[in-house]
Amino acid sequence: MTMRIAETLTSELVFVKIKAKERVETIDLLLSELHKIRGVDKETALRDLAANGQAATLRVAVGDNYLAVPHAVTQASKQLVMAVATSPAGILWGEGPDELANVVILLLGPPQTHGLYLRVLSRIARFCKTEGFLPSLLDAQSSLDLIGYLESAESSMEEVAEEPDSPRFCVIGAGPGGMAMAGHLALMGRKVNLYTRNADRLAPVQARGGIDVTGEIQGLAKLDVVTTDPEKAVEHSEVLMIVVPATAHRNIAKIIAPYIKDGQIIVLNPGRTGGALEFAQVLQTVNPVVRPYLAEAQTLLYASRLTNPGQVHIYGIKNSVALAALPAYQTADILPIIRTALPQFVPGDNVLKTGLDNIGAVFHPAITLLNSARIENTNGNFQFYLEGVTPAVASILEAIDQERVAVAEALGIRANTAREWLYLAYNAAGKTLIEAMRANPGYRGINAPSTVHHRYISEDVPASLVPIASIGEMLGVRTPAMRSIIHLASVMHGIDYWAIGRTVDKLGIAGMSVKEIRFLVVGAEMKGPEQKAGNQQAIDYTALVGFGKYGFDGGT
Repeated sequence: MTMRIAETLTSELVFVKIKAKERVETIDLLLSELHKIRGVDKETALRDLAANGQAATLRVAVGDNYLAVPHAVTQASKQLVMAVATSPAGILWGEGPDELANVVILLLGPPQTHGLYLRVLSRIARFCKTEGFLPSLLDAQSSLDLIGYLESAESSMEEVAEEPDSPRFCVIGAGPGGMAMAGHLALMGRKVNLYTRNADRLAPVQARGGIDVTGEIQGLAKLDVVTTDPEKAVEHSEVLMIVVPATAHRNIAKIIAPYIKDGQIIVLNPGRTGGALEFAQVLQTVNPVVRPYLAEAQTLLYASRLTNPGQVHIYGIKNSVALAALPAYQTADILPIIRTALPQFVPGDNVLKTGLDNIGAVFHPAITLLNSARIENTNGNFQFYLEGVTPAVASILEAIDQERVAVAEALGIRANTAREWLYLAYNAAGKTLIEAMRANPGYRGINAPSTVHHRYISEDVPASLVPIASIGEMLGVRTPAMRSIIHLASVMHGIDYWAIGRTVDKLGIAGMSVKEIRFLVVGAEMKGPEQKAGNQQAIDYTALVGFGKYGFDGGT
């Protein structure tokens, strides 16, 4: 199914230069007409708009004017519906007297049109970057004038397409995590594309006719598309699951950016710390027109290893993994699509929370470094989490964990401790960290890496420890244990991980106050003297996903 935005409107659903002065009055007017023309259940729509929280009061700055986009997925309507109102003088949309909206676009859609609903939101965001968009709507003298302008503005854009009810997934990355995710999705009957730049990694999959999955789930997982062509992989996919080392995020963003379409959902699995912030900057630089949704998972859903070419063993699938969009209020929009296949994903607060709940930062580098002699002597022939962690090693892990939690606290975030995370993810309980680790069945049988030149250091140090320590330094939180691990890893590998890592400068948050950083990831407008010069270098998320940084007023 394809459509254009203007096709959802009739002259009865467009109100030009309305007299309504307040948000409640305006929404009531639009819903009343949608009830009369489209049969929308007004009471249910009001309830679901209220339940959608911040999205119901979204207010986007477009030049000198403001666009409000209240929206919700709701059973109140049997089809995707829209209604529009304009007010050159402005409608009071927030609590402050200056929080006005000049154009209001109300969007509702039933759950079965969720994919189309997201694409329409992305199209509205794209309109916001069209020169003269809001002034032209405000200049319209009649409903037909306004609809005509929408048709004209959209004429150069492709039609909005809806994917089938069961979304197609594109898994980018054919390492242990990517193979596990692609295999799991395919064995559940989902359509799956698999992409990697490494043709040798794909050849065994093509020869077998799929991925041979063993362990927690078993079977030959047949894939729809197996390719080294990024355009072919991304095409027709509703959800793109990026499952590559965090150090590859920037390059993958450059590769796929030219082929991304409005409304596609991109999820970093996981983002480590600062992944979505970094990915967003590349996307906007390479393809500034497109409007995707971007999110990151707090950790990888699977504990898995490649056992043979084309074969992956899944040791465990986590009970729950937090996922947060950038900006955070979009999590509620995209999560239902992902959960149709992977209900283990649960809403995270924001990408600061998911990034600082990065337990890989605590476990991977320190355990590897502290077992480096054993790894080199045995080629990693011991159980990494169960034998590699002794009480002495656990005491260092706990020190790193305490520093991570302290940095999060400085940002106003309550991060889970590593012990709490083990219980949430694996139901592994213990009075101490080492007890909880040893109680985790998902860690049994997972050997250490065969070499110290492994992603547990080359990825987790620059993409996990460095950003946490860098944020801590900016906020005045000491991180001596983390810095010791960063230094030892740099000496061991002969690489300055601090220099190449995700520092606050590379994340675009250098010089920001805590309030500014929080508003950045939640998606709200900073006003007045608190906006610092450092913000001018930060990414404009409004340009990426439509409604983001400094782009609207609403609570946190």
